[in-house]
Amino acid sequence: VITWRDTDLLLSSSSCSPFVIFTQDNLKKIVTYKAVEYDKSDMVLSLGTGSTFKHAINRIGKLLHQHNPRTDTLPRIPLSDLDSHPVVDLAIDSADEVDPFLNLVKGRSGSLLREMEESTCKKFIVIVDESNLVNYVLGSGLAMPIEVIRFCWKFTVERLRKLFEDVGCVVKLRTF
Repeated sequence: VITWRDTDLLLSSSSCSPFVIFTQDNLKKIVTYKAVEYDKSDMVLSLGTGSTFKHAINRIGKLLHQHNPRTDTLPRIPLSDLDSHPVVDLAIDSADEVDPFLNLVKGRSGSLLREMEESTCKKFIVIVDESNLVNYVLGSGLAMPIEVIRFCWKFTVERLRKLFEDVGCVVKLRTF
C-alpha cells in the first residue's frame, strides 16, 4: 500500500516494518540510483547539480568500487567538457517545472549555462516529483531563468526588459 501524506511516502508491507517514511530526498535518491542503471561503461554522462549530482555520483562510485574492491577509496571518475565530447550519451538531472507536454523549466538554482549538455544528449532522464508539475510553463508563477555572462550584460538585460515589457514581466539581475 502506498499513501502520500504531504511530501512523505508511507510504505506498508509484510516485508518491512509497519511504516517506513521516505522523505522527498529519499525518493529522489531512489529514483536517481535507478536512473544511474542506464549508464554503461564508456558512456559520456552528464549529471545535474545539487542533490541529483550528489546521489548519482555516490551511486556511480559505489558501482565502480563493486567492480574493483581492492582499494579503500572510491575510484576516480574522469571529468570532461563539451569541447572534448560534443555528444553526451546520457544526462540525468531534475527540473524546476514540467508541463503535461514535457516542456521543462530548468536553471533556477543558478547553473543555467551548465544545462547546455542536456541539449546534446542522446537520452535525458529528468527526475521530478509532484511539486514540479504545472499545467503550463511558468505555471508556478516563479521566474524564468536566463543566464547572461559579464560581456554586454547591461545590453542583454535592457533587450530582455524591452522584449517583455508589454506582458508585464520584470527583469531582475540575480548575482551569485
